[in-house]
Amino acid sequence: MRFFNIFFTSILFLSCSNSQHNQITGSGVIEGTEIIISSKANGQIIQFSAKEGDVIQKDETIGKIDDEKLLLQKELLSAGLEEIQYLLKSARANIGFAQANFANMKKQYDRVQALMKDGSATQQQFDNIEVQFKNADTQLQNAQNNLSASAMKEQQLQIQLKLVGSQINDCQIKASHAGVLLKKFKEEGEFVAIGLPILSIADLSNLWIKLYVAETDLGFIKLGKPAEISIDSFPEKKLPGKIIWISSQAEFTPHNVQTKDARTDLVYAVKIEVPNPEGLLKIGMPADILIQKN
Repeated sequence: MRFFNIFFTSILFLSCSNSQHNQITGSGVIEGTEIIISSKANGQIIQFSAKEGDVIQKDETIGKIDDEKLLLQKELLSAGLEEIQYLLKSARANIGFAQANFANMKKQYDRVQALMKDGSATQQQFDNIEVQFKNADTQLQNAQNNLSASAMKEQQLQIQLKLVGSQINDCQIKASHAGVLLKKFKEEGEFVAIGLPILSIADLSNLWIKLYVAETDLGFIKLGKPAEISIDSFPEKKLPGKIIWISSQAEFTPHNVQTKDARTDLVYAVKIEVPNPEGLLKIGMPADILIQKN
C-alpha cells in the first residue's frame, strides 16, 4: 500500500518576487513529492541493505520479508496439483471406457428391444439388457462427475498457487517509483505488518519550487505560464518550468525574510513544476526563478 505525502523542505532563501521591468524574479528551494512505501506482507525483514540517500530505480527490489512458510505452502500446493492432475488423467481414461461400454450396451439394448417387438426375444432377455444398459449409463455419469470434480479441484489449487505466489511476491520490498531513499522506517531484523510504512522515496522525475509573488505582480501570473529556472551548479543552463498552482489567499512574507518591514508584506504563493529528466536537480537545492510578465 502506498501513501503520497507532500515533502516540504524549509525555504532557506528569499522567495519573494522582485519586479524588474517586464520580469518577476525570485529564489527558492527545490522540493519534491515524498512517496511512502508500505508493507504488503506480515513478517520479519530478513534483508534490507539499502541506505538513506541511495538512488533507487523503479521496481528495484531493495529488501525482503521472510517468506519461508509461504514457500513451503507453495510446495505443498504444487504436490497436490500433481496428484489431482494424475487423477484427471485417470478420470479421462475412465470416461473413454465408460463411453465405449455405454455405446455397446445401447446397441444391444436397441437390438433386444426391436426383437421384443416381433416376438424374437423374451421379456427376461429384455429385462437383463435393460439393467446392463442402465448400469452403463450410471457408470458414464459417475465418470463424468468424477472428471468435473477433479477439474474443479485442479482449478482451486491453481488459484491457491497464484494467491501464494502473489503473497511471496509481496514479500519483496520494491520501489514503486525511481528516486532517492529519504528515510527507512524499519531496519533488517524488525517485524512489519501489512500497511505499515517501511521507507520513503523522493520522486526526482518531477520537482517543484515555490515562489512568493507580490499582489502587484499577481495579475501577470496564470496557470500554465512558463518560467525559467537556474541553479548555481549549472549557471549556463536555463531549465524550463511551468506554473501549476496559485494560492487563492494572501499570506505574510515567510519569516525567514531578514527585515521586519518585508515580513509584513502580503504575498501569494505560486508553485512551479520543474521537469528533471537529466537528474540535474536535487531536493533542497537553491534555485533562481524568472517569469516574463508578457
